[in-house]
Amino acid sequence: MKTTRLILLSTLLLSPLAGCDGGTDDNGVNEGETDSGDGDGDGDTETETETGEPEPLDDDEDGLTNEEEAELGTDPKKKDTDGDNYWDPWELAEGTDPLDYDSRIYTGFWPYNPNKDELVQGTWATTGKQVGKPFPRQSFLDQHGDYVDVYDFANFTVNQAMTPAFFIFDISAQWCGPCHNVANWIKGVDDANTTWIQELYPTVREKVHSLRIWWVTFIVQDQAGGAPTLADAQSWFTVHKDNYIPILVDETQQVQDTFLGNAFPHFFLLDPTLAIEYFPPPGGGTNEDPYPAVGLVDTLL
Repeated sequence: MKTTRLILLSTLLLSPLAGCDGGTDDNGVNEGETDSGDGDGDGDTETETETGEPEPLDDDEDGLTNEEEAELGTDPKKKDTDGDNYWDPWELAEGTDPLDYDSRIYTGFWPYNPNKDELVQGTWATTGKQVGKPFPRQSFLDQHGDYVDVYDFANFTVNQAMTPAFFIFDISAQWCGPCHNVANWIKGVDDANTTWIQELYPTVREKVHSLRIWWVTFIVQDQAGGAPTLADAQSWFTVHKDNYIPILVDETQQVQDTFLGNAFPHFFLLDPTLAIEYFPPPGGGTNEDPYPAVGLVDTLL
């Protein structure tokens, strides 16, 4: 890995990206409620177009005018009428109901990035393990049965530190005992199989649960070593329940074929835009630092 990239990790965390207005739920996703504003500073909430005509009012500044919100039945004073942490226009774009809490973009309350199409788009043909290579844009089945676009997590800043979150991608298999041990450790279990991990990487769990790091687990093999299914993600979630961690199914095993290292479990680090920040070389782990990508989270992030 280039030294300059490692130095930049600390620099990036000192310069938080712009985030959305509003509070957060337990998962840190934006609640999307805001006060109405006075856009032109004249004491009211109307602005004028270049022709002198008043612009349509948008009290909550969510992109829907008050008139449109009246037609939809949504609240013109709230970006997120039903309180499910997804703004009304996002739900309309994705075909969910902005008036129904249970009809939301992701059951797991994962982030949503309306600007993801503007990112550099990784593909399976162009991706790789080299620093700076973008992870492929794809939607993966999660433990709740939703297809999740991984680029919705990009440039996430709604966390305690208000800094752009990096990513640990965890490649695990259903049959792999050490993979299950790591999953237990991340969720907070301290026992004979996990205490040594906590001692080596004492800050990582807190960083994951404060959403400074998104820990994303890819199940790439089932119990027999074949292609995983939704049942594997659901089983994994039942055993290692942690609402902060997306469990994604590598149905085509492209993640495995492209990114698996020498053994399970395998971890690599991505920057806030989902480009490779560090990919461990073969034999890169040591007894003192068996998972060097996780070690970077502990020491640099």
